[in-house]
Amino acid sequence: MLLSPERLAAQLERDGPKPVYVLFGEEPLQLVEAADRIRAATQRAGIRERLRYDVESGFDWQALLASSANLSLFAERRLVEIHLPGKKPDKTGAAVISELAARDASEDVLLVTAGNLERTEQQAAWFKACDGRGVVVACKPLDPPTFKRWIGERAAGLGKRLSPEATELIAIRAEGNLLAAAQELDKLALMSDAADIDEATALAAVSDNARYDLFKLVDVAVAGDTAKALRMVRGLAEEGTEPVMIGWALNRELRTLAEMAVEIARGDSAENAMQRHKVWGNRQGMVRRLLARYTAPALVALLRDSIQADWVVKGARSGNAWDELECLVLALAGGPRLRPAPGRPARTRGA
Repeated sequence: MLLSPERLAAQLERDGPKPVYVLFGEEPLQLVEAADRIRAATQRAGIRERLRYDVESGFDWQALLASSANLSLFAERRLVEIHLPGKKPDKTGAAVISELAARDASEDVLLVTAGNLERTEQQAAWFKACDGRGVVVACKPLDPPTFKRWIGERAAGLGKRLSPEATELIAIRAEGNLLAAAQELDKLALMSDAADIDEATALAAVSDNARYDLFKLVDVAVAGDTAKALRMVRGLAEEGTEPVMIGWALNRELRTLAEMAVEIARGDSAENAMQRHKVWGNRQGMVRRLLARYTAPALVALLRDSIQADWVVKGARSGNAWDELECLVLALAGGPRLRPAPGRPARTRGA
């Protein structure tokens, strides 16, 4: 029976522990938490003894087979764990796992964990023997929509409701890594007593160095202070702020500005556009002046520049991330729209 990690909890709650479990994949947090759920379920089922075998070079599979065949002192059920550091067992190991999985008379629970198993290995006899007696859980990286849904559900488990913008921020920072996202959410739960989390609260919690400085940088650029904006972006670089966070903040602002500029060009008022896009009252003056300073095509062009900068920041395109960000900040603040020189090496901290 093949299950996703999300469905494993329901299976354990409904049926109790099956005779055999195989956990495999590239997502470490899912592997760890799935194993913890199985251990907890075996505890609830009265299984107190646990045998753990970490397979290393020269591992004695026959000794494992003999040890697992011995009854415990009081003939209690046991959880037998086999941890494979690589992707698959060798020939002897595969035969031993097949034999353990096929023991109909045994009341032990067998738990096998492994790294990523290719489709061909999932057709191997040992894997099929385990699948036929129990549950297989594939722990794979999540696609972006599923990752964001996972973030929201995990936050809900911590008593937090994330706004879409806060979810997007954590997803960008974690870059698909569930463990990193879980750590950010744990930090958020500790730092904020509020149940509803917006992007400003999330940013304050997840940014180790910048805190609200990212929003301040955007406001300084929108206000047209080119010198201060450049000093701020260079200061953030020196502090070790992640360029992906600055790129996210600039792209978000430029997207909103471009959308409002297009709406105004089509005949809407600046006031209606700002209200529709929920521009805070203390920012409306600077935003109104910027929208008067730029045409809609100019802001759309800057939005395109921010997308290209994001490619460089995330390594999808060659270039210097900090040069891209400086040019973007300069242009947003009213300076010339420049493009970084190609081929320049990435700047290191303190350079």
